[in-house]
Amino acid sequence: MIPPVFRYGGFRLFWLGIAFSAIGTQATAAANLWQIQDITDSTLAVGIVSLLQGISVIFLGPLGGGLADRWDRRRLLQAAQASSLLSSVLLAALTFTHHIAPAWIYVAGTVVAAAATFDGPARQSLVPAVVPKERVVDAFALLIPAQQLARFAGPAIAGILIALWGAGAVYTFDVVTYVALIVTLGFIGFEKMEPRVPQPLTHAIVEGFEYVRGRPLIWQLISLDVSATFFAAYRVVLPALARDVFAVGAAGYGLLSAAPAVGAIFGSGIVYRLRTMRRKGVLVLAATTAYAVCAALLGYVPAFAVAVVVTAALGFFDAVAQTIRQAVVQVETPDRLRGRVTSVYQMASRGGPALGQAQLGAVASVVGPQLGLAVGGALCFAYAAWLALTGTTVRRYEG
Repeated sequence: MIPPVFRYGGFRLFWLGIAFSAIGTQATAAANLWQIQDITDSTLAVGIVSLLQGISVIFLGPLGGGLADRWDRRRLLQAAQASSLLSSVLLAALTFTHHIAPAWIYVAGTVVAAAATFDGPARQSLVPAVVPKERVVDAFALLIPAQQLARFAGPAIAGILIALWGAGAVYTFDVVTYVALIVTLGFIGFEKMEPRVPQPLTHAIVEGFEYVRGRPLIWQLISLDVSATFFAAYRVVLPALARDVFAVGAAGYGLLSAAPAVGAIFGSGIVYRLRTMRRKGVLVLAATTAYAVCAALLGYVPAFAVAVVVTAALGFFDAVAQTIRQAVVQVETPDRLRGRVTSVYQMASRGGPALGQAQLGAVASVVGPQLGLAVGGALCFAYAAWLALTGTTVRRYEG
């Protein structure tokens, strides 16, 4: 049975374009980490990729949200995709000519992260322009699987392309996916959004932060996201686990990186079936604590096959919590503020993992990936448990 939200032609095109572009983005992200690990043999160096990306998200995030509430969101999304396209062109050229170096990967990754700070608010804020309000949760319940499909297919494709032709082939593939989304956006008819009242950009940005501060449900959900993505940012240690602990090489790394997406697709499917469930706050808290437990266990599993299962479980529980969080932020925010509030959420949802991978990479370089993951998972579990006991706003949320 076709989900009702897919009956909207604009959403179908939007979903397909986002899904294809995301596959290329995730493939490039996996290739970046593999190349850095291969060139430097350092988990700390791998973490620096995420550190630079996190800095971009945090410093530019508010600006991206402010512009998304002032400019044409479709054009802003296209411009962001074009910037990321150019960075992939640069990486492909340098890799094929054997001039690639960590510095270039850092620069390109930072450009992509900077572009994403404008991409994210514009992209998410466009969803209510292609579906009616009562279908927004349904739309996010299908967009999350598209992103998770990309997290599965992207690293898997990267592993195969790296093994066959090297990382340059991955970056070339990414260029094609960016072009596809830029073109697709031109064929979508977006509904006219609420009129935007001109105001100074700095005032507009402050207004977005003040709105979040005055909504306990939103900022508590954001803090819950940060606890998971900062303390238990497991992806940064996957290259070391694949190469040094399980000795499975690039192909195994691609499988290990892709497994969370398989779990996430199932997790998003569960959320879609439970979208009418009233106690959504309890579901978010339960999914986050389960995620923390899986992260703590990942470093100590006895075999590669078990590690694949655990990373799939990580993706499952992450998707359950993420789908609800994103939908709540969009539904509980008026359109005139949606870009700015989304940018605040993005600072957590994207900045948290980026900075989290940097700190976990640093910790893992000292104590090893296994202990680093165990400590991070324990901290995430502690915060989620504390919020479950004291954060009545989230626990009682029914949606």
